[in-house]
Amino acid sequence: MKKVYYLLLFLLPFLTSAQDAWKLAKKDKNIQIWTRNFENSKYKEFKAVTKIKVSIDAVVKELLDAPMYTANCEEGVSHLVKVNQNNEHIFYARNEFPWPIKDRDVVSKIRVERIAPNKVKLSINAAPNEIPTLKSTLRIQDLIGYWLLEEDQNGVKVTQQLYIDPEGTLPPFITNSLLVTGPFRTFMELRDKLQNMDS
Repeated sequence: MKKVYYLLLFLLPFLTSAQDAWKLAKKDKNIQIWTRNFENSKYKEFKAVTKIKVSIDAVVKELLDAPMYTANCEEGVSHLVKVNQNNEHIFYARNEFPWPIKDRDVVSKIRVERIAPNKVKLSINAAPNEIPTLKSTLRIQDLIGYWLLEEDQNGVKVTQQLYIDPEGTLPPFITNSLLVTGPFRTFMELRDKLQNMDS
C-alpha cells in the first residue's frame, strides 16, 4: 500500500499524562478510532478498527504494496527498501512540514506472521539505521505497533495499533488534529480501495 500506510506512520500523538484506558475518539458505521496514553511517554498511541469484505490475503498484499525506494523518492509515500533474509519488509517514508518545523522521515521493519489459520499479524518496529539519514530531516527513532487481520465468513476485521514519538518539538494543535483525523481518513481509503478491487 502506498500513501495509505504511511499516513498512519506520521500521525503525531497528543501531549498528555499517564493513563492506559482506551477512549473512543471517533466512529462511524464502519470505522472506530481509539486513543490511550503510552507507558512512560508524553505521547499517546492510537488504535483503528474496521471490517472489510475481502480476503485476508488481499489485505496483506495491499499493506505490503509500495514502489521501490530511491534516493529521491516521493514525499508522503511509503517506499520498499528491501526484503531481508528473515522475510522482513523494510519501508521508508518522508514527510515535509512548513518552516520552522523540521521534516521527518521513518524507516520501519514489518514482520508478517500467520498466528492462526484465519489470523495474520504484521508487527511494526522502527529500523532507523537501515539507510543513511538526510540533512535537515529528523529520523524517527521510536515506533512500535502492528496490523492485526482476523478473517471470518463476513470478511476481515482490520486493527491497526501504533505509537510513534515524532522527535523534536511540535505545536500541540498539529499533534491533536492528526491523531484522529489521519487514521480515520487512512482507513476510509483502505476500505474503498480493497472493496473496489474485490467487486
